[in-house]
Amino acid sequence: MTFSRISAAIATLLLLAPLAGCSPAHQAMVHPVGTVLLEGFEGGGTWGLESNRYWKAEMNDGRLEVSNSPLGTGISPVWLDSAVPRDFEVAVLATIDKEGLDGGWGVEFGGKDRKFAYRVLIYASGRFCLDRLFDVYPEFIHCVPVQPEVVTGSGTNVLRVRVVGEKITITLNDEEIITFLDDRYEAGKVALAVAGAGTRVVFEDVAVVGLR
Repeated sequence: MTFSRISAAIATLLLLAPLAGCSPAHQAMVHPVGTVLLEGFEGGGTWGLESNRYWKAEMNDGRLEVSNSPLGTGISPVWLDSAVPRDFEVAVLATIDKEGLDGGWGVEFGGKDRKFAYRVLIYASGRFCLDRLFDVYPEFIHCVPVQPEVVTGSGTNVLRVRVVGEKITITLNDEEIITFLDDRYEAGKVALAVAGAGTRVVFEDVAVVGLR
C-alpha cells in the first residue's frame, strides 16, 4: 500500500470514528482531520468553572453542567483555559433542561477581550442566533428559524463551528446553517455559553481540534 493510500485510509478513519460517549443518534459528531486538542470533559481543570449569584458550572460524571439562576438573564460563558489555533473546529453535544422555550446554549469564539469574536446560540424554541461581538456589545444579531432541524424543548443537539482562514462555517445536527467570510476574525478563546434565566444545560461531549 502506498503512502498516499495509507494517509487516505487514516483520514477516512478519523472522519468516521465517533466520539466516545455519544449516542447512536448523534454519530454526526466525529473527529475532523487535524490535531485533537481536547476531547470530552474528563479533564475538569481544563475549563474555568465558577459559581456566583447568576450562574454555576460544575463537572458531574464526566459532563459539564451549567445552570443559570432566575437572575441570570444574560449569557453565562464557561471558558476553555487555553487558547485555540487560528484555524480550528469545535464540536459540542449538549442537552437543554428547561421548562419553556427561551433557554439556549452555544459556543463563543474569537479574539481576545471579545474583539472581533462571535457567539452562536441555539434555543429550545428552535431559534438560531449568530452575534458578532465588538468589545462587550453585539455589533449585529442574526436570528433565523431552523426548525425542524433543531431538536426543540428538552432535546439534544450537535453544534459544530469550523474556522479556516477567513471562512467560518456553522453546522447544526449535520446540516450546514451558515457560511461566511470575515478577514477581521482573530484567533483566541473558546467558551461554552448558556442563555436565559433558569436555564440548565448539560454539555455531554466536546471536541476541539486544531486544523493547522
